[in-house]
Amino acid sequence: MENEITNQDKRKYDLLQHNVMASFFKNRKTQFLFQLPAVLLLVIVVFAGFFGIQSSNNSFATISIWVIWWSLLIISLALVGRIWCLMCPFGAIGDWLQRRTFYKKIKDPFSLNRKCPAKFRNLSLAAVFFLVITWADFQFNLVNSPLNTAYFIVALLGLIVIISILFERRSFCRYVCPITGLIGLYSMFAPFELRAKEKETCKTCKEKYCISGNENGYPCPVFEYPGTMEKNTHCILCTECAKTCHRNNISFNIRSFAGDFLTMTKTRTDEALFILLLLGITLFQALIMIRPWAGFSRDLMVYTGASYDTVRFILFISAAVSPVLIYSIAIGTSKIFNQRIIFKDLFASYAYSIIPLGLMMHLSHNIRHLLEEGTWIIPVLSDPFGFGWDLFGTSGYMPAPLLNSNNILLLQWLLVFIGLGFSVSIGKNISRRMFRESNSAYIPVLIFVLIFFVFNLWVLGQPIMHKH
Repeated sequence: MENEITNQDKRKYDLLQHNVMASFFKNRKTQFLFQLPAVLLLVIVVFAGFFGIQSSNNSFATISIWVIWWSLLIISLALVGRIWCLMCPFGAIGDWLQRRTFYKKIKDPFSLNRKCPAKFRNLSLAAVFFLVITWADFQFNLVNSPLNTAYFIVALLGLIVIISILFERRSFCRYVCPITGLIGLYSMFAPFELRAKEKETCKTCKEKYCISGNENGYPCPVFEYPGTMEKNTHCILCTECAKTCHRNNISFNIRSFAGDFLTMTKTRTDEALFILLLLGITLFQALIMIRPWAGFSRDLMVYTGASYDTVRFILFISAAVSPVLIYSIAIGTSKIFNQRIIFKDLFASYAYSIIPLGLMMHLSHNIRHLLEEGTWIIPVLSDPFGFGWDLFGTSGYMPAPLLNSNNILLLQWLLVFIGLGFSVSIGKNISRRMFRESNSAYIPVLIFVLIFFVFNLWVLGQPIMHKH
């Protein structure tokens, strides 16, 4: 294991060894310059939702958030990691409220500065919030309602303000944000990482300004310590540690894709459960947009006598829970091969091998929306509120998909096959670490991965009903 980590370290390239990049990271204005445009765009989205046209495919609110932003977010997680968190307007507003400044360093935050209760310092709140919002999307038609989209954003901002006043740092981002689990787990695949250059330097450092702060910067907003950080899950790339480290011991590395999975030594059950939950919800979101879904739902209503909302809710919960149940059976079977390793450790360890497949399933689903529906942003930009404007001369433009349906399907299949390849490779690597003499224990988990892989290929091949 140590040799494997050493080999991984040799294949990394630190971008902060260049003065321009290092200065960029250490400048206090850097994050603000990313946050300000994002906040301004969010204001426009809210205005468009409340006062603009309520047609989903002509509204800046719905097209920009649910088609463009959401698709680009998933792409960015695979390619760059948590870069969105660097510019997130929600996090920015929480920071500005607490610090009472846009980018300067102050001593006393505007907050009661309470610690989040220990029982919630995990992904439990985020998982519940993620489920609630996903369900609200179906129940209240968020993606097709500019008004509901605006209400949702305002409600989320209100929650952030309350949590920022009550609790320390970015407690919302670490423990409550509904997409923090999704962003954190998917970002482990990205070929970028922020890490300590030398962990021994961190051990000998008495000041540890990265977690206590100094005149140059704040302590890590999400309570991470670079000296022990080994994966991208929680780091929001705010660069505060690069500003505060007086030993210049922070690096921002280019590495191989999925590098975290090869070097991490610590696993968490809450993360494993979120991975499985995410897998189920991703499939459910794809299922409800294919044409066979309507017939299946109607048949269930006829056979059970239940209402449409009841049937949909039962199917939603079943989709969320089924990966956990099926995976638990796979892990129980794996345990037969080695009784020395407890069920909980097997459950948590192998779950990380599912992330690449889940990420590519998610990406393949959203890439179709982006390529087929994303072009609607062109006329919308000329008339973002539906007031009859023609700012760029494109309001009368009739969008066409960037690729035809067959080519998009080939791209989707390619992405899913890439996800399968990474998942199988990582699963075998995890198995070798736990069972040095054999990979037999991985076979039940491999079957689990293949089941969801094949099922997703079938879903992608079905006729789709667009978001807008």
